[in-house]
Amino acid sequence: MRKFTGCLFALALGGSCLAQQWDVGVAGGLEVYKNLTVTNGSDQASAGFKPGLVVSAFAAQDLYQHLGGEIRYDFGFANMKESSGGTSVDFGAQTHAIHYDFMFYGARRDAKLRPFLLAGGGIKIYRGTGQEQEFQPLANFAILSKTKQIEGLITAGGGVKFQVGHRKFIYLEVIDFITRTPQNVIAPYPPSSISGWVHGFAPMVALSFGF
Repeated sequence: MRKFTGCLFALALGGSCLAQQWDVGVAGGLEVYKNLTVTNGSDQASAGFKPGLVVSAFAAQDLYQHLGGEIRYDFGFANMKESSGGTSVDFGAQTHAIHYDFMFYGARRDAKLRPFLLAGGGIKIYRGTGQEQEFQPLANFAILSKTKQIEGLITAGGGVKFQVGHRKFIYLEVIDFITRTPQNVIAPYPPSSISGWVHGFAPMVALSFGF
Protein backbone atom coordinates (compact mmCIF):
# COMPACT_ATOMS: atom_id res chain seq x y z
CA MET A 1 0.00 0.00 0.00
CA ARG A 2 2.82 2.38 0.88
CA LYS A 3 4.49 1.60 -2.45
CA PHE A 4 1.23 2.15 -4.29
CA THR A 5 0.70 5.49 -2.54
CA GLY A 6 4.24 6.50 -3.41
CA CYS A 7 3.61 5.67 -7.07
CA LEU A 8 0.45 7.78 -7.07
CA PHE A 9 2.34 10.69 -5.52
CA ALA A 10 5.09 10.39 -8.12
CA LEU A 11 2.53 10.33 -10.92
CA ALA A 12 0.75 13.35 -9.48
CA LEU A 13 4.02 15.24 -9.11
CA GLY A 14 5.04 14.31 -12.64
CA GLY A 15 1.67 15.43 -13.97
CA SER A 16 2.03 18.72 -12.11
CA CYS A 17 5.46 19.34 -13.63
CA LEU A 18 4.15 18.46 -17.06
CA ALA A 19 1.19 20.79 -16.59
CA GLN A 20 3.49 23.74 -15.96
CA GLN A 21 5.09 23.25 -19.37
CA TRP A 22 1.95 23.87 -21.42
CA ASP A 23 -0.17 26.89 -22.27
CA VAL A 24 -3.15 27.26 -24.57
CA GLY A 25 -4.36 30.44 -26.14
CA VAL A 26 -5.93 32.48 -28.90
CA ALA A 27 -4.45 35.09 -31.22
CA GLY A 28 -5.56 37.66 -33.74
CA GLY A 29 -4.01 40.01 -36.24
CA LEU A 30 -3.88 41.23 -39.82
CA GLU A 31 -2.42 39.10 -42.63
CA VAL A 32 -0.88 41.10 -45.48
CA TYR A 33 0.01 39.28 -48.69
CA LYS A 34 2.76 39.81 -51.24
CA ASN A 35 1.34 40.28 -54.74
CA LEU A 36 1.89 37.71 -57.50
CA THR A 37 2.60 38.50 -61.15
CA VAL A 38 0.52 36.99 -63.95
CA THR A 39 2.16 37.16 -67.39
CA ASN A 40 0.40 36.83 -70.73
CA GLY A 41 2.90 37.51 -73.50
CA SER A 42 4.16 41.04 -72.99
CA ASP A 43 1.23 41.97 -70.74
CA GLN A 44 1.15 41.58 -66.96
CA ALA A 45 -1.41 41.64 -64.18
CA SER A 46 -1.14 41.59 -60.40
CA ALA A 47 -2.99 38.89 -58.49
CA GLY A 48 -3.17 37.52 -54.97
CA PHE A 49 -5.03 38.18 -51.75
CA LYS A 50 -6.20 41.36 -50.04
CA PRO A 51 -5.17 42.07 -46.42
CA GLY A 52 -7.54 40.37 -44.01
CA LEU A 53 -8.18 39.40 -40.42
CA VAL A 54 -6.58 36.18 -39.16
CA VAL A 55 -7.47 34.43 -35.89
CA SER A 56 -5.73 31.48 -34.28
CA ALA A 57 -5.99 28.87 -31.55
CA PHE A 58 -2.88 27.10 -30.28
CA ALA A 59 -1.30 24.87 -27.65
CA ALA A 60 2.36 25.55 -26.79
CA GLN A 61 4.84 23.47 -24.81
CA ASP A 62 8.24 24.22 -23.31
CA LEU A 63 10.32 21.23 -24.35
CA TYR A 64 13.60 22.50 -22.88
CA GLN A 65 14.89 25.73 -21.38
CA HIS A 66 15.42 27.35 -24.78
CA LEU A 67 13.29 25.18 -27.06
CA GLY A 68 9.54 24.95 -27.31
CA GLY A 69 6.91 23.94 -29.79
CA GLU A 70 3.32 24.72 -30.62
CA ILE A 71 0.53 23.23 -32.69
CA ARG A 72 -1.70 25.85 -34.22
CA TYR A 73 -4.82 26.44 -36.31
CA ASP A 74 -5.34 29.72 -38.19
CA PHE A 75 -8.47 30.97 -39.95
CA GLY A 76 -8.13 33.89 -42.34
CA PHE A 77 -10.54 36.22 -44.13
CA ALA A 78 -8.56 37.11 -47.25
CA ASN A 79 -10.46 37.97 -50.43
CA MET A 80 -8.68 37.30 -53.71
CA LYS A 81 -7.87 40.15 -56.09
CA GLU A 82 -6.59 40.79 -59.59
CA SER A 83 -5.72 44.05 -61.31
CA SER A 84 -4.16 45.39 -64.48
CA GLY A 85 -4.15 48.96 -65.73
CA GLY A 86 -7.32 50.58 -64.46
CA THR A 87 -9.28 47.31 -64.17
CA SER A 88 -9.60 45.27 -60.98
CA VAL A 89 -11.70 42.42 -59.62
CA ASP A 90 -12.25 41.00 -56.12
CA PHE A 91 -13.48 37.56 -55.14
CA GLY A 92 -14.46 36.24 -51.71
CA ALA A 93 -12.03 33.78 -50.11
CA GLN A 94 -10.98 32.13 -46.85
CA THR A 95 -7.87 30.35 -45.67
CA HIS A 96 -7.29 27.61 -43.11
CA ALA A 97 -3.86 26.59 -41.83
CA ILE A 98 -2.72 23.81 -39.52
CA HIS A 99 0.95 23.72 -38.56
CA TYR A 100 3.54 22.82 -35.93
CA ASP A 101 6.25 25.35 -35.12
CA PHE A 102 9.50 25.01 -33.19
CA MET A 103 10.17 28.01 -30.96
CA PHE A 104 13.76 28.98 -30.18
CA TYR A 105 13.84 31.16 -27.05
CA GLY A 106 16.54 33.63 -26.12
CA ALA A 107 15.78 33.30 -22.39
CA ARG A 108 15.07 30.48 -19.94
CA ARG A 109 11.51 29.30 -19.31
CA ASP A 110 11.30 31.07 -15.92
CA ALA A 111 12.11 34.50 -17.43
CA LYS A 112 9.33 37.11 -17.52
CA LEU A 113 10.30 38.19 -21.04
CA ARG A 114 11.34 35.63 -23.65
CA PRO A 115 12.22 36.71 -27.20
CA PHE A 116 11.90 33.89 -29.72
CA LEU A 117 12.29 32.82 -33.32
CA LEU A 118 9.96 30.23 -34.82
CA ALA A 119 10.06 27.89 -37.80
CA GLY A 120 7.79 25.05 -38.82
CA GLY A 121 5.37 23.73 -41.35
CA GLY A 122 2.05 22.12 -42.12
CA ILE A 123 -0.74 22.70 -44.63
CA LYS A 124 -2.78 25.69 -45.78
CA ILE A 125 -6.17 25.45 -47.44
CA TYR A 126 -7.26 28.18 -49.87
CA ARG A 127 -11.00 28.37 -50.51
CA GLY A 128 -12.78 30.66 -52.95
CA THR A 129 -16.20 31.69 -51.65
CA GLY A 130 -17.25 34.42 -54.12
CA GLN A 131 -19.99 34.32 -56.72
CA GLU A 132 -18.71 33.13 -60.09
CA GLN A 133 -19.75 35.11 -63.17
CA GLU A 134 -20.13 34.12 -66.79
CA PHE A 135 -17.62 36.85 -67.64
CA GLN A 136 -14.95 37.82 -65.14
CA PRO A 137 -12.78 40.90 -65.78
CA LEU A 138 -9.14 40.08 -66.56
CA ALA A 139 -10.04 36.45 -67.30
CA ASN A 140 -7.43 36.52 -70.06
CA PHE A 141 -4.82 36.56 -67.27
CA ALA A 142 -6.28 34.42 -64.46
CA ILE A 143 -9.67 33.28 -63.21
CA LEU A 144 -10.52 33.67 -59.52
CA SER A 145 -12.52 30.53 -58.86
CA LYS A 146 -14.95 29.12 -56.31
CA THR A 147 -12.94 26.05 -55.44
CA LYS A 148 -10.40 24.98 -52.84
CA GLN A 149 -6.83 23.78 -52.81
CA ILE A 150 -4.43 22.37 -50.19
CA GLU A 151 -0.80 23.47 -50.29
CA GLY A 152 2.19 22.60 -48.15
CA LEU A 153 3.00 25.38 -45.69
CA ILE A 154 6.27 26.79 -44.36
CA THR A 155 6.16 29.13 -41.36
CA ALA A 156 8.88 31.49 -40.15
CA GLY A 157 8.86 34.42 -37.77
CA GLY A 158 9.58 35.66 -34.29
CA GLY A 159 8.38 37.73 -31.41
CA VAL A 160 8.35 38.17 -27.65
CA LYS A 161 6.49 36.23 -24.94
CA PHE A 162 5.64 38.13 -21.74
CA GLN A 163 4.45 36.66 -18.46
CA VAL A 164 1.77 39.05 -17.19
CA GLY A 165 0.36 37.08 -14.26
CA HIS A 166 0.18 33.67 -12.67
CA ARG A 167 0.20 31.32 -15.68
CA LYS A 168 -0.89 34.13 -18.02
CA PHE A 169 1.14 35.15 -21.07
CA ILE A 170 0.99 37.67 -23.92
CA TYR A 171 2.73 37.08 -27.25
CA LEU A 172 3.66 39.81 -29.73
CA GLU A 173 4.72 38.09 -32.93
CA VAL A 174 5.05 38.25 -36.69
CA ILE A 175 4.61 35.09 -38.78
CA ASP A 176 5.25 34.59 -42.49
CA PHE A 177 2.95 31.92 -43.97
CA ILE A 178 4.63 30.65 -47.15
CA THR A 179 3.09 28.38 -49.80
CA ARG A 180 3.23 27.73 -53.50
CA THR A 181 0.63 29.59 -55.55
CA PRO A 182 -2.76 27.78 -55.44
CA GLN A 183 -3.24 27.62 -59.20
CA ASN A 184 -6.67 25.97 -58.98
CA VAL A 185 -8.02 28.89 -56.95
CA ILE A 186 -6.14 31.59 -58.89
CA ALA A 187 -6.17 29.77 -62.21
CA PRO A 188 -3.96 31.18 -64.99
CA TYR A 189 -5.73 31.26 -68.34
CA PRO A 190 -3.53 29.68 -71.06
CA PRO A 191 -1.04 30.80 -72.18
CA SER A 192 -0.74 32.95 -69.03
CA SER A 193 1.56 31.92 -66.19
CA ILE A 194 1.94 32.93 -62.53
CA SER A 195 5.34 33.33 -60.93
CA GLY A 196 6.27 33.60 -57.27
CA TRP A 197 5.29 32.11 -53.92
CA VAL A 198 2.46 33.27 -51.68
CA HIS A 199 3.73 35.10 -48.58
CA GLY A 200 1.22 36.09 -45.92
CA PHE A 201 2.86 38.34 -43.30
CA ALA A 202 0.80 38.41 -40.10
CA PRO A 203 1.58 40.67 -37.10
CA MET A 204 -0.39 39.11 -34.26
CA VAL A 205 -1.18 39.47 -30.56
CA ALA A 206 -1.89 36.35 -28.49
CA LEU A 207 -3.13 35.64 -24.98
CA SER A 208 -2.51 32.26 -23.36
CA PHE A 209 -2.99 30.47 -20.05
CA GLY A 210 -0.59 27.91 -18.61
CA PHE A 211 -1.66 24.69 -16.93
